[in-house]
Amino acid sequence: MTGRRRTYARPCSHTGCREVSQIEYTARRDLEGVSKTWTCRHHSKPDETLSPTNQETEAILTLHPSYINSYREGEPPRLVGYFWGPQDAEKGSHGIVSGPGFWAEAKNFPPGTRLIVTARIELPDEEA
Repeated sequence: MTGRRRTYARPCSHTGCREVSQIEYTARRDLEGVSKTWTCRHHSKPDETLSPTNQETEAILTLHPSYINSYREGEPPRLVGYFWGPQDAEKGSHGIVSGPGFWAEAKNFPPGTRLIVTARIELPDEEA
């Protein structure tokens, strides 16, 4: 038998922000491990949030090698391919990355390739 659905609401912890995270649950135990504090995307990653005062952002992904361990003792790990991941990460996890206007499959590029994605807002001219 399923319990009644309830909503647990967490306001953004940034002073003055009115964003709220809502989590549906049926039993109190469903909320175990859920942090009591939460910060909205705008305040947790302000450099990535486009706004009239932050009109451009850039993300750089690189190809990272991925290996699988051999089941035979003494054999070195085997390269299975390259995957896109953040530039400063140890490994990637996406064979394909895409967005509006682009699609990049890791298998089509050599090691060391960087994908630079830039987003820019252009505000309309203010009328005089």
